[in-house]
Amino acid sequence: MFLALLLSYGPYAVAVFLLFHLVYFRWFHPLAKFPGPFWASQTNAWKAYQLWTRRMPVTLQSLHERYGPVIRIGPNDLNFASEDASATIYKSGRTMPKSSFYDGFTTFQANLFGTRDEDLHALRRRQMSHGFSAASLKSMEGIFDRHISELRKQIEEYAVSGEQFDLKELIAYYAYDIIGELAFSRDFGTLRSRDPADLPPINDHIFLGCMYGMLPNLLPYSMRLTKYIPLPYVQKMLKSRLRLRNTTAECVAVEMARSKDPQQNTEKNLLTQLIDAKDPESGAGLTHTDVASEAFGFLVAGSHTTSGTLTLLFYHLLHSPKVAAHLTKELDDQLELLDEGSSYIYQNLDSTLPYAHACIQENYRITPVFTMPLPRMVTDPAGVIIASQHIPVGSNVSMVNYCLHHNASIWGPDHNIFDPSRWLPSRTGDNKTRSVKADINNIMPFGAGHRTCIGRNIAAMSVLKVLVTLWRNYEFSVVDEHEALVIESVGIDEKAGPLLCRVKMRRAAAF
Repeated sequence: MFLALLLSYGPYAVAVFLLFHLVYFRWFHPLAKFPGPFWASQTNAWKAYQLWTRRMPVTLQSLHERYGPVIRIGPNDLNFASEDASATIYKSGRTMPKSSFYDGFTTFQANLFGTRDEDLHALRRRQMSHGFSAASLKSMEGIFDRHISELRKQIEEYAVSGEQFDLKELIAYYAYDIIGELAFSRDFGTLRSRDPADLPPINDHIFLGCMYGMLPNLLPYSMRLTKYIPLPYVQKMLKSRLRLRNTTAECVAVEMARSKDPQQNTEKNLLTQLIDAKDPESGAGLTHTDVASEAFGFLVAGSHTTSGTLTLLFYHLLHSPKVAAHLTKELDDQLELLDEGSSYIYQNLDSTLPYAHACIQENYRITPVFTMPLPRMVTDPAGVIIASQHIPVGSNVSMVNYCLHHNASIWGPDHNIFDPSRWLPSRTGDNKTRSVKADINNIMPFGAGHRTCIGRNIAAMSVLKVLVTLWRNYEFSVVDEHEALVIESVGIDEKAGPLLCRVKMRRAAAF
């Protein structure tokens, strides 16, 4: 309507408006003092384009190297990459709420991840916390073990045949199957079928949500009008989101019916715990739509974070011979080879394998999977001080973890090198010039503050158990030793292309 009114005054009025817009946003806007690309100061379309390139985290990191620890990435958006910014942005509670960026991810209704209502978030967090606790997951460890056993069967087939295979694909099947049983007591069976068409189109949903969020001024109309855009790729993303929604709705309907039958309601999973959840303060439960919304989050976040993380971890290990040898020695010294189909107990691994943990931490640092900006909005009328900078009310501020994880002032000039030794307390790594020891507070693989990913315990158990079980019992070799790592980012990251490997069984030494 505004554009139509402007056009009614003729082309000169349009030209004057555009000139005013350019001058104001570049030189007189409250954020004009912060450096960044010219087009980022003019339009949110700059962010949308960076997302479209699938290189946004790397681009932002290069901009931080050029301009410094704070850059302007939108007319009203700043991104930070300094260690002293995360606490203010993500640990200030209600004074720094989520921005409208998150509205683009709503499918049923806003869930724990997407809601901007702090009261609703606090309520939902209380209702769900028990199901995601370490104690609850310990009771479900047998589920992990069953799917690791199936993963081992598939790997051993390739060990016998000697054929090359895509480890990335096998890990994706494992991760989807395990979230199916953990969340819904449902066997998706993708490890057995090994059909890529059975994997959920999670990337499409995340990409669509981020694209909506990058253009917040168009919400909610953009979500309603997208179905009319006659572009095949756009329609594919909408169909992918609908497919995920339908899968979730089907699983929820089955589980809610089962929960009402005492004879069937015997096996607990994340969904049953959600159905039974009560707010410890008020006794309030969740409605059917509440359950479906949170279950959608299980499906979307639960499988990709695990599969993407494990794939990247194996890539780094298979292309870092010295690191691989160090990990092999630690596991050989601490663990016996397993019997067929079994896996190691998580509790026994959690405190006895410092180098394995260092490898995982370094993988989270150098190639985090969840790399969307995670913006917060400044609501204090007086503004806020972030990293010694005054940020005015109404501004959106964010941190892309990849930029923090590759800040050379924190991690040293070798920040692009996969070096787990930086996490070992008694060493500083091969680079003797590193001035700051690795600090867990300087990485954000699962977010930070009271909005930290509730499923991080699931990822921790799955990643450690799979890494240790596979690396101790099999000898992997990568087909292309010189393959450069290319990351594709749609808000969540993954290795581009397959991870082609060969594998051999490891045998106990003969005495």
